[in-house]
Amino acid sequence: MKIKLFLFSLSVLVLSSVVFGQLGIGNGRIKGSVKDEAGKALAGAKVLITNRTYKNTFTSYSDEKGQWSVAGIASGWYEFRVTMEGFPEVKSEMNVSFKNQLTQTLDVTLKKVQDLPKNAPISKNNAFAVFVNEGNELYRQKQFGESAAKYEQALKTNPSEYSVNINLGNCYLEMKEYDKAVDAYQKYLAGIKADKGSWNGQADAARVLSMIGRIYLDQNSIDKAKEYFKLAIDAFPNDEIIPYNLGEILFNQGQAEQAIEYLKIAIKLKESWAPPYLKLGYAYLNRGEYKFALESMKKFVELAPDDPQAPTVRKLIPQLEELAKKK
Repeated sequence: MKIKLFLFSLSVLVLSSVVFGQLGIGNGRIKGSVKDEAGKALAGAKVLITNRTYKNTFTSYSDEKGQWSVAGIASGWYEFRVTMEGFPEVKSEMNVSFKNQLTQTLDVTLKKVQDLPKNAPISKNNAFAVFVNEGNELYRQKQFGESAAKYEQALKTNPSEYSVNINLGNCYLEMKEYDKAVDAYQKYLAGIKADKGSWNGQADAARVLSMIGRIYLDQNSIDKAKEYFKLAIDAFPNDEIIPYNLGEILFNQGQAEQAIEYLKIAIKLKESWAPPYLKLGYAYLNRGEYKFALESMKKFVELAPDDPQAPTVRKLIPQLEELAKKK
């Protein structure tokens, strides 16, 4: 009876932690600078920060000194996108921890690209570049349908540049035209396989495979999602996010034992990343392995003490300690 009561209270805690996590509450601050290749400060660059676990976003703009900052950040894994007119987007991901200090720094350098002049005549030699440039600009303006049309034109002029299919797939993904997005991504994968002979060791191929997996996951095609996440892991086994995503899928399906396998892979690849420890703790708890659940939960709190879910986990730890003693 005690275990049943405990599991009920746990479900309430998990529910409340999800709501809390969506608020994106934290005590940390991320600051940085945006400069060009010559070291000149760039004002007006947009910095978009997305928490990979909770999906909440934070936005800042660089000032006249090129400085930007965002407060109220929790520890976790984040995606950073820095955009400014006239420069290609800079995208990166990193684990942010405020364990030892409440301020982290990220400096970015934007590199100018030499676009063709506007209204340049479209010849056989420059047509591909013109269409790609126009597609990129329309994508920045969020005109995804028009952007997709330009990428299609670019591919017609030069089908060998199969990597443009990623851009095309991204447009369809933004428009929620999932079948077309998958088709474009598949064409990219076919191109890289024909070009390189294999996906193995190709980080871009792994990301595309993972994106296809995410599309199938959003459509509740769980088996197809698992298939593509596994292909992504095989293609580029050094990306900890992919096995974490697969572990999360398996856990949500009630396959805790298999989930544990992939969550451990994610932890091995990035021992300082907190989210897999949390999910691993719940997977062990689901199997009644309280000692291992306790170890994972403690590690999560150690790595991410100001994470939105940390207060919930701290309340859970004493209950796990009692259960571990009785086991």
